[in-house]
Amino acid sequence: MTVSVNVADKESLLKKISEYAEEIGFTNDPEGLLGSFKKREEEYSTGLQDGFAIPHAKSEAVERVGIIYVRLEKPIEWKTYDNKPVTDVFALMVPPKNAGNTHLKMLANLSTALLEDDFKQNLKTLNDSQEIAKYIRKKIGANKL
Repeated sequence: MTVSVNVADKESLLKKISEYAEEIGFTNDPEGLLGSFKKREEEYSTGLQDGFAIPHAKSEAVERVGIIYVRLEKPIEWKTYDNKPVTDVFALMVPPKNAGNTHLKMLANLSTALLEDDFKQNLKTLNDSQEIAKYIRKKIGANKL
């Protein structure tokens, strides 16, 4: 979980997320993970609206299921439903063995939470990474995935 990241663009962010994923044990192959994120973005943008994006990777490069939340210091361009830049990113990572139900539950739970204004507003007021992680887990039921 990372808060307050400064990057110039989406590719730099995905690279930083992939490197961080290696640091915390979600992958042993950050380049492979980055490639998976980029491939998914080429298929269809994972930008949503209200400044949020959910890049995700189902990949052999992923060791275990994980979510990394990033709040950007300055917005970056991303193709979104409301044509506004992205400020908050949830990167989802799933190994192939968990690609079915786990991946879909993560996406569904997170997408549902992001429809709630309270969730988005409360998330943006938190600054402690541990509190943010606890809040996200509680709201999307990550402990049950």
